[in-house]
Amino acid sequence: MTSRPYSARLLPSLIAEALANGHVVRVRADGTSMHPTIRDGESIAIAAVAAADIVCGDVVMCRHASRLLAHRVVRVTVSGAGRTFELRGDAKRASDAPIPSDAIVGRVVGVVRNRRLVAVSGRAARVRRAVRAIASRAKKYAESVYHPMPMGGAR
Repeated sequence: MTSRPYSARLLPSLIAEALANGHVVRVRADGTSMHPTIRDGESIAIAAVAAADIVCGDVVMCRHASRLLAHRVVRVTVSGAGRTFELRGDAKRASDAPIPSDAIVGRVVGVVRNRRLVAVSGRAARVRRAVRAIASRAKKYAESVYHPMPMGGAR
């Protein structure tokens, strides 16, 4: 018996229905745009979220063109009754085009790593990400200041 994969158009609907019924959905991440937070091939857990509850730093899953995308919220814009979100992958320099709130499928609440669910949204995850960013900047600074003397260099 052969199994057919769900069509790319059907998957967001299935996930949205499961989330609406109160389930947490796990899907396999594909790609490196969220590295190191989410690594290629890891399982991510998605929970339902109201657009009004999304804050900067959250990782959300949304419909983007014909695929699902999980990226971090870097800006929330409120205009009238609507909200738009600017998203960016942690490994990317540029943000994606802003998306409307109806494109949000859910909030990525965690990644399964070493058989544990590690939070990627929420206060603890934001603090962990900030510490990582500071450490990365400090390392780059130290590398730019420190120039090792070449072997057999001047005496």
